[in-house]
Amino acid sequence: MFEIGKIATTHGIKGEVKINSLSDFERFKKNDKVFIMYNNERIDLTVEQSRGHKNVLIVKFKEYNNINEVLDFKGQLVYSETRGKLGKNEFYHETLIGLEVFTDKDEYLGPVNDVVELPHGHLLEITSNEKKLLIPFVKEFIVSISDDKIIIKPIEGLIWLLILLQFFQTFLISF
Repeated sequence: MFEIGKIATTHGIKGEVKINSLSDFERFKKNDKVFIMYNNERIDLTVEQSRGHKNVLIVKFKEYNNINEVLDFKGQLVYSETRGKLGKNEFYHETLIGLEVFTDKDEYLGPVNDVVELPHGHLLEITSNEKKLLIPFVKEFIVSISDDKIIIKPIEGLIWLLILLQFFQTFLISF
């Protein structure tokens, strides 16, 4: 079960709801099957229509046609049984975590501990010699990704710069 959205409030009188999407994928297309858990009961829903409005989605479910029927759904998480479909060179974060990271010169750096999301992109957090390294997850640095490892091409001095920054950050915090 995958969290794909959260119902913020109702919209209009015809049973539409405003949903904050929690997915990088388009998960509220016509006839998509989703569900909520309400009072410890699973309620299956079918998307009748969906449209963007400011920073939310306005979604109408086939099963409900009146505002009074969806009032109690405010604040409920929306789930899907299926994952979003990945495009070429796209990865689920959890499939990257645990992969061993090597440079293109076969130097072992360590495992991926986390994928850090930032507004400008993603970073791979790697533990190398008990130091955390943050590697930009962009094609300029990532050479290849397989089932068990990631090969990166660091720019000259990147790894040492990251280690030095970590050291000085730790040093300054300790005073």
